[in-house]
Amino acid sequence: MGAKFCIDRQRLIESATMRLAVCLRNRKPTAAPSRKIDMSDKVVRSQEKWHEFLSFLDQHMPSRWIFRGQSSEAWDLRPSAGRKPGYDPLFEERVFRVFKKDARLHTHMPETNDWDWLALGQHFGLPTRLLDWSTNPLVACFFALMDESYDKESAVVYAYPLNEKQIVDPSDAETWPSPFKLKEVGFMLPSSLAPRISNQRGLFSIHPRPDEPWRPKEIEEHKFIIPAEFRYTFQRKLFRMGVDAAHIWANLEGVCGSLRWQYDRRLGISAAGL
Repeated sequence: MGAKFCIDRQRLIESATMRLAVCLRNRKPTAAPSRKIDMSDKVVRSQEKWHEFLSFLDQHMPSRWIFRGQSSEAWDLRPSAGRKPGYDPLFEERVFRVFKKDARLHTHMPETNDWDWLALGQHFGLPTRLLDWSTNPLVACFFALMDESYDKESAVVYAYPLNEKQIVDPSDAETWPSPFKLKEVGFMLPSSLAPRISNQRGLFSIHPRPDEPWRPKEIEEHKFIIPAEFRYTFQRKLFRMGVDAAHIWANLEGVCGSLRWQYDRRLGISAAGL
């Protein structure tokens, strides 16, 4: 009797051991639920950050506000002409004169003043004493996120309350003879030099000392930081709202830029495009 009990007990232990081994082999990894929770948390936080951005826009809705986006919050507000060491105002103006002479071979701009030429140069990448702004905060956000070489850095959108006294009127040549004779930072609404500028709802700030960062107190008080981890989420939101390269640049370059962005992220193309 005792021997039979020992045999039955041994068989029971072996059977239980085998069942446990099967369960262990069939058990699903535990890391997946944790990752799912982490991803869900990131989605929630990204949605919260987007809603914070919409609240930021609501707080700056009056028409006096203008906006600028920058790829890195670490950057100063400094025009391209003054970003490198050894800035020389005479050399800056000399380069501008050469641009005017050579640009006439490629564009027709009758009765154009230096303000318009400078805006055109800024538009095509000439180092100038101008900074781009927009009356549309979504456009500013698009430019803050456009350069993906900074996708590891937090971007920023600045809001600035434009004062009418700061607006430059290039048509008044007596009061505003030249962008190189300005004493204080001013703002210029460009003429319709290109559809792209109009689509961007663009305007420019003019800086008499482009090598010095511009730090008005309003800038620090009215800015929105887009953390690096949410850059892609914000891009997707803007894309769904029609704020992309195809609409902002209004040319073939913009169309290809928008499609390249979709292609790189394997985003579906609408049925209308098929």
